[in-house]
Amino acid sequence: MVDYGEMIDDYLSTKSIKPTVIFNNDGRKEVDLLEYKIIWRELEKGLEIIVDNHKITTSDKVTTNDVWGPETDSVNYVNYLHQVKIYELDSLIGFVLTSHPCVGLGCSVNYQIIYDLKTRKQTYFGRFRTGFEFELYNFNSDNRPDFLSKTFYGRNAERIDTTEFVLYSQTENGNFEQFETDQQKKFWFKHIYTEFQADLNNEAFEEKWIEKINRSGR
Repeated sequence: MVDYGEMIDDYLSTKSIKPTVIFNNDGRKEVDLLEYKIIWRELEKGLEIIVDNHKITTSDKVTTNDVWGPETDSVNYVNYLHQVKIYELDSLIGFVLTSHPCVGLGCSVNYQIIYDLKTRKQTYFGRFRTGFEFELYNFNSDNRPDFLSKTFYGRNAERIDTTEFVLYSQTENGNFEQFETDQQKKFWFKHIYTEFQADLNNEAFEEKWIEKINRSGR
């Protein structure tokens, strides 16, 4: 019997790009990481993040990906900078944003910004009930970083959840767009699982990906 969650984790670990610096915020509003000074403050809606005097404002931003079902999400409600990762070789900074303190479903939501230090382009993603990690990957061996979005499709009558993973890749302009080719417009895989009961009989895996992930034959 295949543990598809473990299979996905093992696969992604072979593709992950290691960040130069990881900063898990301890409540500070200002930090120096490498040669970059990062300052953040709450706005009436959202956050303002300043990277070496360049301002990033989340109050009017919407996620690039679908977060919960077929819907994007506003980034207006964040008020806390949770984590910063710097990828020095790729000239990228990853931010994870949350609401703090949180209540109810809000505790399961977080947002990610990919910030290109060369072009100052920003790409926004969101997650619901699919983890708080920020990772960049190299799936295509094309020297362009990739990001894997997650969309939560909710619990069906049998209490089975579905998470869809979709491939985004960096463009020449520095932002991240859904990766496509002439043959395929969307590259994805799905994990179908039971969240609160570890029952591998209820798990399934579907993929239309750039390479074969599930080699178990199931």
